[in-house]
Amino acid sequence: MNNPNSTKELLIKTVVELLQECSDISEITSRKITKRANVNLSTINYYFNSKDELVNIAVNKLIGDTADIYFQNMTSSSSSPKDKLKNFLISISDMVVNYKKYTKQIIPYILLKEKFIQTMEILPLIRDCFEESKSDKECKVISYQLISFMQLVFYRADEFKSFSKIDIMNKKERDELIDMELNLLIK
Repeated sequence: MNNPNSTKELLIKTVVELLQECSDISEITSRKITKRANVNLSTINYYFNSKDELVNIAVNKLIGDTADIYFQNMTSSSSSPKDKLKNFLISISDMVVNYKKYTKQIIPYILLKEKFIQTMEILPLIRDCFEESKSDKECKVISYQLISFMQLVFYRADEFKSFSKIDIMNKKERDELIDMELNLLIK
């Protein structure tokens, strides 16, 4: 493969396939990836900062493809901005739980190293909720609060349940938590 983009895509596609086959992300080693992709072991670090970055990109692709379809349908609905935001957060949260065998292991990477992708995705919805009453900076902070809080709650689900008595893995309780968060941040 001479085209760098096709090699990157091959590596991502390979990891997506391995994610669907493995029950634990730790089973996906650099050697397993490069053997299946039929590339040199150093190829991962050439195209990505680390194997963790590659796995994170692949998990995001796996989940993101589903999220993109939902987001397109949601943005065309006639619901209020707050309802659109709530439905989007519920949908993403449902996906995080459905893919928890992957997401639990990549959340530390997302929190510590990834760019604020999800915060930027919901930012237009946050702006719509406040119209002109909040500055761009305030909307960005609210967006970050919503996403980072939910990521941390998913990552520390047992501790959060012990503290709050809210089981984030229970859909009804998770949806109520999202509703509570939105009501606290968006009047």
